[in-house]
Amino acid sequence: MVIAIIGVLIALLLPAVQAAREAARRMMCTNHQKQIVLGMHNYHDVQKTFPWGTRGYMMGTWAVQTLPFIEKNQISAEYKWDAEYSAGTNFNLLSNLVINTYTCPSDGNQNKSSYMEFREHNYVVCMGREGVYSFTADRMAPAYDPRNCLIDGVVFARESQYRAMFIGSCKTGGAYPLTIAMEDVTDGTSNTVALSETVQGLSPDGNPNDLRGLIWWGYGCYFNTNQSPNTMVADISSNAFYLTGHVQHPLSSMATSVSAQGNYTRMAARSWHAGGVNAGLADGSIRFVTNQINLDIWRGVGSTNGGEVVSLP
Repeated sequence: MVIAIIGVLIALLLPAVQAAREAARRMMCTNHQKQIVLGMHNYHDVQKTFPWGTRGYMMGTWAVQTLPFIEKNQISAEYKWDAEYSAGTNFNLLSNLVINTYTCPSDGNQNKSSYMEFREHNYVVCMGREGVYSFTADRMAPAYDPRNCLIDGVVFARESQYRAMFIGSCKTGGAYPLTIAMEDVTDGTSNTVALSETVQGLSPDGNPNDLRGLIWWGYGCYFNTNQSPNTMVADISSNAFYLTGHVQHPLSSMATSVSAQGNYTRMAARSWHAGGVNAGLADGSIRFVTNQINLDIWRGVGSTNGGEVVSLP
C-alpha cells in the first residue's frame, strides 16, 4: 500500500519537475538570445550597421561576425573571410566547435555531428517575411522576395519595401551584401524581429541530410516569418539532399518539385519549447512567440520597413 502511494506521488510530481526544468531551459534560451542581440548592437556601435546575414552560402555568416561581441574574439581573429567555411583553416576552426551561447538547452538533439562533422546550433537571424534565395532567372517566383537577397552580384536598393533585418548574398565570392543600420528599421526596433530559433538536424537514421542549425552555412543561418512558429507546413531547403521525413518539424526540398515550390527557400522559426519559440527583437528585448500568433502580425514583424501597424503581444 505504501509503495502504491509513493508511486502515485511520483507520478504526480514528475510532470511538475519536468515543467520546472523546461522553464529553466527556456529562461536560459532567453538569456542566450539576449547576449546575441546585444552583441549585434555592440557590432553596430563599431561598424555602424548590423551584421549581414550571409555572404554567399559558404563565405561567412552573421554567426562569425558576432563572435567578437559574445567574447569569442580568438575564434573570430583566426577566421579567414576570403575562404569557404568548409575548407582549410575555417573547417579546422569550426567543424567541431560548440558555442553554448548559440545553443538552446531545450534541444534534445544537442550538438549532433552534422554534415562534414560540423556541429549544429539553434539561433538564426530573420531574412524577411517571404522566401529567399532564388536560383533561376525567375526572380519573382511565388512567395519569393528578391529584396531580401543579392543575386548574381546585383544589389537591390536599401529603400525596397519589406526588406529583411538581415540580408544574404546568393553568390559565393560576390559582392558583400547589404547591411541594415538602426535608422533603416523604420517600423521600429521594438516591432522588428532580428533573431529566433531553429531545430538541430532531424534526419532519420542519423544521416546528415537535414542541416538546420548549421549556422556557418548560408542556407542554415536564417529563418523567415512567412509561416507561423513550429508550423506543420514543411520548410523548403535548397536541394533534395536535405529532404527529411520528420513529422513534427518537416523539411522538404524545392529541388524535388521546383514548379510547385517556386524555386525559393523558406525556413520557419522552430524549437522544442512547448507552444512556441523565443524571438529577439531589434531593440534587444526577447519575447516568447506562440505557435498560434496571428500570421499577419508575425509576417509584419519580419520586415524592417513594411509600414505594418503591428507588434508582438
